[in-house]
Formats: sequence, C-alpha cells, structure tokens
Amino acid sequence: MPSEADLFRALDDEPPTPSTVSVQRAIATGRRHRARRNAGYAGAAALTAVAVAGVSVAGNLVAGPPGQPAATGPTPSKTVPSKAGPSEAPAKPAYTIPGTPGWNAPPASPPSRCTIEKLPVPRNVRMALISGADPTGRYLVGRSYPPGGGYQAVIWADGKGREVPLPGDSEELLTDANSAGVAVGWSYTEKGQLPYVYRDGKVSKLPGVKEGQAIAINEAGAIVGDSGGPGGGRVLVWPSPTAKPIKLPLPAGAQSASAGDIDEDGTVVGMLDYETPYVWFADGTHRELPVPDIDGKPAETASVIGVRNGWAIGTATNGMGRKGEGAEGGKMVSVRWNIRTGEVQELAGRVRSLDAVNAQGWVIGTGAEGHAVLAAGGTTVKLPALAAHQPDGLSNIANALSDDGRTIAGQSDDASGTIRAVIWRCQ
Repeated sequence: MPSEADLFRALDDEPPTPSTVSVQRAIATGRRHRARRNAGYAGAAALTAVAVAGVSVAGNLVAGPPGQPAATGPTPSKTVPSKAGPSEAPAKPAYTIPGTPGWNAPPASPPSRCTIEKLPVPRNVRMALISGADPTGRYLVGRSYPPGGGYQAVIWADGKGREVPLPGDSEELLTDANSAGVAVGWSYTEKGQLPYVYRDGKVSKLPGVKEGQAIAINEAGAIVGDSGGPGGGRVLVWPSPTAKPIKLPLPAGAQSASAGDIDEDGTVVGMLDYETPYVWFADGTHRELPVPDIDGKPAETASVIGVRNGWAIGTATNGMGRKGEGAEGGKMVSVRWNIRTGEVQELAGRVRSLDAVNAQGWVIGTGAEGHAVLAAGGTTVKLPALAAHQPDGLSNIANALSDDGRTIAGQSDDASGTIRAVIWRCQ
C-alpha cells in the first residue's frame, strides 16, 4: 500500500532512532500524506500559503434519526443543496454493512474548560502519541517510540497503557477502538502493509487481503479499511474480525478509493481517486457527496476525514492541484456534510482545520491562531499545552474526542520538544 494511503502514515519520514526535531518535520510531512488520502489539504506547514476558512460551531450539532436532516447545526457561511444523483447501487444491494439501526447520540452539554495530563507509557517510554479512541474515551490507541528506535503499538484502558505486539519490525499503529476494547490498525511486515485486529488480548490479521490497512471500527464490530495493489486501492468492510471483507463498489469512471471512517449505522465515508468525497450506505446504496463553491467556483477536490451520527467533516480546495497538495494562492475551506440529506456547508469561524467529530457534531482541530481547540455548541475552548511553544498546529494536536466531549486525546510537546501522549479532561 502506498505510504500516502493510510490514516496516520503521518510519520513515515521519521528516522529509525527518533529525534524530536525530525519528528516535528515528519508530522508536517505526514499531515500532507493524510491530506492526500483524507482531507485534501497540504498540512500545517502549507497553511501559511493558503487562505483558510475554518469552523464556527454555533449550536448543539446533533443529527436527527436516520434518514432525517440534522436538527441543528453550525452557522454556515454557505449552504449548498445536494447535487448528487441517484445511488449507483443495483436494485438488489449486493451487501449490507453491520451497524446499530436507530442509534442516537447520548445527551451532553458543551464543556467550557479542559485540563491536560500526560499518559503513562509502557516501559516509561517518553515519546508517544494517541491516534484514536472509542466513543466513551475509555480506550485510547496509538503508538510509542522506544529509545532504541522503531515503533510500538499501544492501547490504553482507563489511563493504563499496554503494548500490542503487531507483527513486523517496521512501522505500526493502532488507529481506532470500540467500547468493547476491540482495536484495529496496521503494521508493515516483509509482505507489506497488513491490517490487524486486537481483541481479548490477542492480535489477528484480518482475512481476505494480501495488502491493506484497518482504519476504524464501529460498536457493531464492523471494520473499515482499504487495500492496495497494482489496480489501485479499494474500500473494504470486514463485517466482523473473522469475516471476509466486502469490497465496496466504485462508480463508473473511478479508478480507486480510500476509506475515511464508519458510522454506528454502518455508513462508510471515503474518497475516490484522492479528490472526490463519497458515501456508501449500510443497505448497499452509495453516491458522491456534493462539494461547496469556493469564491464562486466549485471546489476542485474534497474529502472526508470522519463521520459520526450522520455528520461528516472534511475539507475542500481550489487552486491547490487535483489532489489538494498545495499551491501558492490556493484556498482550503473546512466543510461539513449532512450525510442523511447530502447537504454540504462551508463552515466559517475559529477552527481552521478539523481532526475529529463526535456524536454531538462537536469538533476538535487547529484554531485560527495555531492552537488545538474544541468547538462545542457556541463555545470554542483552547486546549492547554504541556509547555509553551510557537503555535504552529504541530506542537499540540488533538486526535480523538469522546461522544460526551469530556475526554480528548492526542499529543503535546513537552518543554524539551518531545512528543508526549496526552489526555484532556473537560468539564
């Protein structure tokens, strides 16, 4: 699988023996890789070269029941009705994706402040990061960087870390977990990148692929990921950790697809040919998502980085190339889709790039001044850092957000510039 095609290949330029300076550069490079695959933007380093519109959360972003429009939402600077045509699925769907029909968001009120603390890492390793979490925030997943070099997958339960022995001696990462403590991820072996699941203390390769990665898992145990190969990547869904994968269909003209996330009802979001946002519904129907206009012109590229309770978040670009790789004078906007209606909104406000969305529709990302922030209801909360650094979108990164908004996890540089795995407790 190409390095640009995984969720958190963000650190593929890191040296075998981690150095803090190189890792910082690696994160910037990795956000460019993540952008190509998921977000369509060139990473934090490129933000100085583009005009950016962010997110303003002006209400409680709770979606309605399946098949209904969201009840309330952020204040958009522009709303575009769905232009998507009819689903391209056959009359009799060839597959269904496991989910929890009628799942609803738990009640929650927006937090107003957060505190930060370092997470303990197995073997007292200092350098580590969080890449995902279960919806409750109890289970956190990521990796550490042992002093001798390399990578080590880690899962935290109630704040206590445990190393997960993914096969291979190269790069590895756990990317997501559900509230049963089942985690998914990938590692590189002599056979290339392979997808794995961790449950009941055991690691198993996901069946049915010679090369690929696992990206996300829902509460029903369905796992989404993608595959590689000479013919281009395809989005895969494993209905369970032991089931063979379903290869989700491509519409006419598309050459490849990459996965973004899976919702509780089985809805999958992703990207076609690194430039077009797409949704596959649990019943086998699927369609392209519309893109917003940027300065009066339809966005050239757009993609989805996450979905939760019917809300999807991502970015759209113009003037940054067909793959959103960055160009002088280009522009990027943060966007939100109502998956149920196909409506897309260009969001305006104090969050310039998005990293995650929860069941309330609240988001975490990088604020206009380069700090990590939580935008919930009408409130934007700046997330404290371990140490004072130049706010550049790299020294303090939030990657996971619980459904109640009380737990946020990610990474923060300490006073020495070393990346530390951290958790923010909000109230």
